[in-house]
This record gives sequence, structure tokens and C-alpha cells, in this order.
Amino acid sequence: MKKAARRTGKIAASLCLILLVSGLGAGCGASKTEKTVVEEKYIPVEMEVVKRKTLTNTAVLSGKVSSDTEIYVLPELSGKVESVYVRVGDYVNKGEVLFTFDAESMRTAYQLAEANYERTREGLNAAKATLERTEAIAEEKIADARKNLENTRALFESGAVSSYQMDQVELGVKELEKGYADAIAGLVTQASETNLRLAEAQFTQARQALDRTVVAAPITGIVSQVNVVAGNMASPAAVAVGMTNTDNLYSELRVAENMVNHLNQDQGVLVTVPAVSEDTFGGRIEYVSPSADARTNLYALKISVDNDSGLIKPGMFARVELVTAEKPDVLAVKSEAVILKNEKTIVYVIEEDRAVPKEVVTGLDTGVEIEILQGIGVGDKVITKGQTLVSEGNKVKVVGGEAS
Repeated sequence: MKKAARRTGKIAASLCLILLVSGLGAGCGASKTEKTVVEEKYIPVEMEVVKRKTLTNTAVLSGKVSSDTEIYVLPELSGKVESVYVRVGDYVNKGEVLFTFDAESMRTAYQLAEANYERTREGLNAAKATLERTEAIAEEKIADARKNLENTRALFESGAVSSYQMDQVELGVKELEKGYADAIAGLVTQASETNLRLAEAQFTQARQALDRTVVAAPITGIVSQVNVVAGNMASPAAVAVGMTNTDNLYSELRVAENMVNHLNQDQGVLVTVPAVSEDTFGGRIEYVSPSADARTNLYALKISVDNDSGLIKPGMFARVELVTAEKPDVLAVKSEAVILKNEKTIVYVIEEDRAVPKEVVTGLDTGVEIEILQGIGVGDKVITKGQTLVSEGNKVKVVGGEAS
């Protein structure tokens, strides 16, 4: 019992010594002074440098694509259809064959008319040659006869020839002149081009009839309907083939009164047809209606659409982007940089790492960028994010934007 008591006393004494030493050490540490450096807080922001830009305001409208030209092909003759070469939906070029008629009878009529024309032309050439020869012979013969008549008259006046002989020679000259005159008149009739013109007209008609047995596409476009069948009859009384001209596509839109005066004829536009591509196609304003629709109070706008690729089809949905305002070479910043504070329109600029408010006068606002008319200049560093968190004189640190 005594040994245990002594051990307990020694342990207690040791603990007291340890605590005493610890206390002295703590007292020494607390006596030393420490210097604490407090760093000034900053606000992280994003900024952009003020530049001169071109601002454009746009509007996006939607509509359907339509064709400016719908062609209905009617044959120029009646007859039995021999072959049909197109189907609905086919893209065909101008001049490609759509269908043909049975041309056997037309071909025979053409060959007969051609042969008749050739015969008539040859006959005309022969008649002209005969006429020229006959006129030359007649001129020579009549000249000889008249010379003989003059000689006979001289003999008659000298008494060497009787009056009967004189009369016979005169009669012979008259009959010769009349005979050649009649012959030449007949040859002139044969050499007339009237018959040739008639034969040529018949030949031309036969050729046209044969040509009409082949019906070709009058435009480049898409076949929208086919109403003829091989073996059946077709005539000018019914549409044989319908075609849509995909080169002349348009979209008709409607715009409100606050937009109409910002649009002009021939102004360029951008057209997107989602069914074809997300890329844009060119287009232009073909006309702007000068008056509003009485029912809707909207103004009609016709947009022509470029379709060089042929991918856009009538009936497709289109989005049209129109420029409603444009200002070149103006001071501009992001719209979000401008805030309203204490009933003033301001932006915060960075000067020596401090936020400084600048009251500004604004102009055109595109929704993304805004025109600055007064208050700041080219090269100023404008806070575009974090501007609502700063006050005048706050220290800032650029962590994004043009300096990121």
C-alpha cells in the first residue's frame, strides 16, 4: 500500500512539472509580436476595348417557297402517244424530250412534200433556162425578120416587089412576133416562183407537223404532272405535262409598318432552307408593297431566292434574314456593358485597375452590340461582365474578354 502511494505521488509530481514547463513555453511564445499583411480585395471582370464597327439590325421572317413559273405543256397536234420519257419529280433541262407521238403518217407526208418541193424547184430552174434561151432566139429571129421587112419595103418602093409580096412579108413578121410573145408568156408562167412558194409552204407545214410529234421541255425545271400514257391519244385540248421552273423561286412574306420603310427593292437578303441545308442561300427583295393589307395591316414583301444548285423545291419552309438598319464606322460596345444606374446610362471603364463610371449617350442597339454616341472613345477598356458588381473606385482584375 505504501509503495503504491509513493508511485502515485511520483506520477503526480511529474505531471505538474510537465505542465509547468509547457506553461512557461506558451508564455514565451505569446510575448513575440507578429506582422500581418492584409491584401486589398479586387473584383474579377471581363472587358473589351472600344473600337469602331459596322452595326446592322436584322429581322428574321418565315415563309413558304413558291415557283414564279408554272408551265403547262399542251401538244400542238392530236395523235397517238408513242413513248413517254419523264415521271413526276424528274428534273429536266430545256429541250429534253418529254414524250413523242406515233409519227409514221407525218413522216410519209413529209417525204411526199419534200419530193414535190424538189420537183417544183427543178422544174422552175428548167423553165427559167428555157425562157432565157427562147428570149435570145426570139430576139435574133425577130431582128432578122424586121431587117428582111425593111429590105422588101425598099424593093416595093422601087417597083421590084409587088404589093402582095409586101403584105406577105409584113404578115410573116407580125405572126413571128406574136408566136414568140405567146411562147415567152407561157414560159414566164412556168418560170413563176408562185408554184415553188406553194410547194415550199406545204413542205414547211409537213416538217413542222413531223417536228411536233416530238414534245420537248420548254423550260428547265421539275416535272409536276404527267397526263399522257403510251398508246393513248393526246390533243391540244388537255394538259399533257406540267412543269415547275425551279430557277425562279420566291417567298412572299408580310412585314409590319415599323419595318417596311427600312426595306428597299433589290436589297440583298439571306435565306435558309432547313430541309436542304443550314447554309444560307442568296436572295433579294423583288418588291415591297406600297400599301398594307386591309385585313392584317401588314405589307407584302416578295423575296426571290437563288437556286443555282436546284436543291430548293417549291413548298419548302424558308427563313429569311433582312437587314432593317445599318450604321458603318461607329463606336460600339456589347449591349450588356451599358447599365442604368441612378437614372443615368453608364458604362464602367478600367483606369489604372480601378472601375470608373462614364455616362454615355447611346444610338442603334442590335441586341448584341450598341452604338455609343458620346461618353467614351476608341481604346477605352469597358467592363462587359461584372459591371453590376462594381462601384466607382473599386479595384478590378481582368479575367476574361479581350484580355483573357
